[in-house]
Amino acid sequence: MLVVLFAGALNIDKTLFGSQYHFMLYYLVPCIYPRMVVTLLDKEDGSEPEPISVPVRVGQAVDTTGIAGKQAKAITGFQTHTTPVLLSCTDRAELATEEYIPVTKVIEGFVIIKKNKDFQPEEQEAPRK
Repeated sequence: MLVVLFAGALNIDKTLFGSQYHFMLYYLVPCIYPRMVVTLLDKEDGSEPEPISVPVRVGQAVDTTGIAGKQAKAITGFQTHTTPVLLSCTDRAELATEEYIPVTKVIEGFVIIKKNKDFQPEEQEAPRK
């Protein structure tokens, strides 16, 4: 996308700032859109989803195409953050808890999540004396 802008800048008087191809500046818009993860909780009663903070793992994306068997991890070298989170260009995110289920498979942008009905919180052991 930036290549289009740089090619147009070679003859800037007749392309970008001239009267002929000024619309080429719109190619910059996808470059300035931030990659983020914001989770919205979908309610059972059908009302508007509301933002909720959920732990997510953010790490470097791993190519999982062609891997047979169980669902492979899509990230490596992750850190756990709480949403909303900004992602860099090589990052990918996944939910860190089974308490919520995402409606989409892609965890990027605005993600609608639902409460997992089968979730059972882990019982913590009582401290020993």
